[in-house]
Amino acid sequence: MAKFDRHFVEETKKKLDVELMGVASVEQSPSPELKKRAEALLPGVKSVVAFGKEVFKELVALLKPSKEVGEAEGGDFFGPHCDYLNGRLTKAVYDLAGILRKEGYRAFPLPAAGAPVDQRYLVTPFSYKHAAELAGLGTMGRHTMLITPEFGPRVRLAGLLTDAEMEPSPASRKDYCVNCDACIRACPAAALQRPMEGKAYAINPYACRTYRGSGLTCNVCLKACVEVLG
Repeated sequence: MAKFDRHFVEETKKKLDVELMGVASVEQSPSPELKKRAEALLPGVKSVVAFGKEVFKELVALLKPSKEVGEAEGGDFFGPHCDYLNGRLTKAVYDLAGILRKEGYRAFPLPAAGAPVDQRYLVTPFSYKHAAELAGLGTMGRHTMLITPEFGPRVRLAGLLTDAEMEPSPASRKDYCVNCDACIRACPAAALQRPMEGKAYAINPYACRTYRGSGLTCNVCLKACVEVLG
């Protein structure tokens, strides 16, 4: 049997061509919600593997909530860019699933795109960004996105559940949002608010969905955060 330690993670990250990869132990997780949701998908799950790829800063720079006639529309370029990254991430997830299955373990792939959403409450069966936070890839920001040390919020995520016991990655503790409300001020849908004490964020997901559903390009909170972090 292979030894799934931090060396394995680093070597696999290079082999699968992903910039970020981390592991969270389901049994040791401080989040009972993570364990509940992971168990619902894969009974006997022991580890969550989180993957991330960088969203290019050049594409983020074009994002804004409106445009002039004939002007480049950031969303027109941003969407295909993220589609490409999603494809690469999903391939990495399935490649690792193949490695684990050959070793006799079970694996439940969580692809980068196409995850189901309960449209009544706008929640997913499993939160990639919260899993990635527990796997040490970064911390949650006030815009509800993961902020990583390497790329800020400019990441796409995917994941994998497995009953293989893997060494957990060290958690990230940095709070990038101290004294910063840039994303809240920039939100054109007024969907973001200052969070209550002890909470990472506060959002009205219905306001966000309605604005995005109107055909207007968004991700403005992402751009605002990138401009602050550099």
